[in-house]
Amino acid sequence: MGQLTLVNCSSRLKRRIFMYGLLNQALKEVVLSRSGDRVWSNICAVVGVSAEDFELLVPYDDLMTYRLVDAASETLGLSRNEILQMLGSHWVTFTAQQGYGEMMALFGRDLRTCLKNLNRMHGHMGAMMPDLHPPRFVVEERRPDLLTLHYHSNREGLSPVVAGILEGLAQKYKENIQVTHLSKERQSGHDEFEILFLSA
Repeated sequence: MGQLTLVNCSSRLKRRIFMYGLLNQALKEVVLSRSGDRVWSNICAVVGVSAEDFELLVPYDDLMTYRLVDAASETLGLSRNEILQMLGSHWVTFTAQQGYGEMMALFGRDLRTCLKNLNRMHGHMGAMMPDLHPPRFVVEERRPDLLTLHYHSNREGLSPVVAGILEGLAQKYKENIQVTHLSKERQSGHDEFEILFLSA
């Protein structure tokens, strides 16, 4: 259960806004769980930031996050997309551990309902994070076992995070899904994910 097959997940990093420390701290945990403190310290030294914990509800320049991802990619010998997808997969567990699990439960008791309520969830979080610039999602029901998730963002290059989040949500809700990333125009800020619900 919770299995995900990903097809054609590719993107790049470009836009500059601000991200909250939650994302950087989640990335830190991904690296620590895989390679330990020394590797994380080396990554931070390359970027020129402290290896200590990030303030979770403080906004950080998103270029810091992108540079941490680049340094992690080079240090661990993984692609940017692999790092970002690992980050997205861990994000579901990480945010639950930080106290957002109950809020997530309010917006969906199954995967389909959760996806349909992502915008409402981000709107609720915006009350606590005034500098939040969340993506926008549109769910298109195509068949009982197939939907398309439209992902709109003013940041480029984070679609692998969405793919990872879908993986994490599938595990949380004990769903078997296959995800195909349908690439869009690079400058459009719009990606589509085809989600096929597989029988158990």
